[in-house]
Amino acid sequence: MKLHEYITSNKLNQNKFAIKSGLTRSAICRLIKSERFPTPDTMNKIELATLGQVKANDFLKQAQEAMAMERNREWKEMYNGRQP
Repeated sequence: MKLHEYITSNKLNQNKFAIKSGLTRSAICRLIKSERFPTPDTMNKIELATLGQVKANDFLKQAQEAMAMERNREWKEMYNGRQP
């Protein structure tokens, strides 16, 4: 489960989850936006705060999706939508 899905499904906001996990609201925001990849300590805090519903692999999957989207955007810019 992605972190933003957990927060939404549990009727929390980023600030409430930050307090629950012992992280800052800005760190939570950056994690949700995939602007930052969590350290092992951060992943552990999130896994504990979510009772295991959000795991380290969920962040890896999110990072892979973000990288694929970026690659696709770069490809479109490079080829201007044309096939190579």
